[in-house]
Amino acid sequence: MTNTLRKHALDIAAFIWGVAEATLFFFVPDVLLSYIGLKHGVKPALRASIIAAIGASVGGAIMYLWSAEHFEDAYAAVRAVPAISDAMMERALASMIDNWPLATFLGPLSSTPFKVYAFAAPMVNAPLPLFALWAIVARLPRFLIVSIGVSLVGRVLSRWLGERQLLWVLIGAWLLFYAVFFTLMPT
Repeated sequence: MTNTLRKHALDIAAFIWGVAEATLFFFVPDVLLSYIGLKHGVKPALRASIIAAIGASVGGAIMYLWSAEHFEDAYAAVRAVPAISDAMMERALASMIDNWPLATFLGPLSSTPFKVYAFAAPMVNAPLPLFALWAIVARLPRFLIVSIGVSLVGRVLSRWLGERQLLWVLIGAWLLFYAVFFTLMPT
């Protein structure tokens, strides 16, 4: 059992991170997925990305159900997540009213976290099973682009940088990303 857990530890972590980020955690699974791509290559990055997208679907379903049953509590919890504002939540809801599948797909690409769309989904009568399936479709492309992209860039950079240096570049890139993100996003 221990060997099985160890063998699948990164996949398990990708699933848990996908669930967590789709609910109230505010660091994207792309952080872990990019590490997997860099350290383990394209195939493990592909597998972990799919697993993280399934986790995001589960997390999205959790947010959907919470919002449907306890709207005020869910709203307050989502609103308390760093970098989420009332205006952001209002814009997401307006886009969900217009076209919830398109908003769920494109919205997270505009820096509005997926959890906001999952929270809004019951308000626009998106069917939960369809929303959960669509969540995988919505989350997977970015996860793949990041994890496989980092894997491929890492291969190229490995001509000039060692494994440890590549890891430091990745860490620095994520620190810079979040420094800019939290500087530009509302509080």
